Amino acid sequence: MRNDQVRCTMTGATPRVALTGDVDLALTSQLDAAHDTVCAGPPSDVVIDLSGVTLLSCIGVGFVCRLEAQVARTGHRVLLTTPSKHARRVLTLTRFPWRAVDAP
Repeated sequence: MRNDQVRCTMTGATPRVALTGDVDLALTSQLDAAHDTVCAGPPSDVVIDLSGVTLLSCIGVGFVCRLEAQVARTGHRVLLTTPSKHARRVLTLTRFPWRAVDAP
């Protein structure tokens, strides 16, 4: 099991989820746990760091979309920090409405 590929931390009051390596079916339970952790906290924007992603499968895109929908309910948004070229390509192909931001 690849336990180090999904990390949740706090930067001030902002939850941050860092994804690395291949974000695929093998990470489903870790992504679900990260979603639950972020959503259990107070409403806020969420930063997802995709800079270390080598493969972003539909599981990874689904995670970002699900988290985006959840935080949007409270008027917040998901911010993506410097997606890797692999993640950027998938986000562009899926027409996910993203904008890269500088890491906090």
